[in-house]
Amino acid sequence: MADQDPSSQPASEERTKSGSRVMILIAGAVVLVATFAIVWLQSSKYEPLVVGKPAPDFALTDLNDKSHRLSDFRGKVVFLNFWATWCAPCREEMPSMEVLNKNFEKDGLVILAVSIDRVTTTKDIPPFVKSLNLTFPVLIDSWGVTDKPYKRLGVPETFIIDQQGIVREIIIGPKDWTRLDNLKTLTTLLNVTPRSAFPQDRGTMKTGTSEGGL
Repeated sequence: MADQDPSSQPASEERTKSGSRVMILIAGAVVLVATFAIVWLQSSKYEPLVVGKPAPDFALTDLNDKSHRLSDFRGKVVFLNFWATWCAPCREEMPSMEVLNKNFEKDGLVILAVSIDRVTTTKDIPPFVKSLNLTFPVLIDSWGVTDKPYKRLGVPETFIIDQQGIVREIIIGPKDWTRLDNLKTLTTLLNVTPRSAFPQDRGTMKTGTSEGGL
């Protein structure tokens, strides 16, 4: 058997080294891409929901175990409020939400009050609702279904959603919904005009259409 040409060995070694360098570069690129993907996914989890984006869909049950899906209310303006029984500002805000419901339900407003009470405090929801005589749907999210998609900063927090399912206003903290200056987005979307100021006559606000109405 003939001996291997010694002159071919350096070339062979060089090819081996080049191949190793290529593999190292490819492995490094894969690690870099994977790291970037992980960082992006982690950051996107905490990216807040902003005005102009579609409201994430969800399905939750009310106190009567009836299921409500957000997307079922397309074509209506949705006042999506997150609250908890242990939240004092939530209790202060609720009566004015009830006034909204009574005055604007006929105009196409849907109020959904999602309780984020966990399993240990869900028993407090029925007496809370009864004590304030609330008539709008109260949904229960004991397992945090809405936590990730809505990325709330706390409670109460409200998302006003238009007829196409797009978020049009985000309100962090409580508001007095009997104040006319807090109703601009709602009345614009509903195409109604408040006719009386709540401070003088709470709970009896009248509305008319922007085309005339009452």
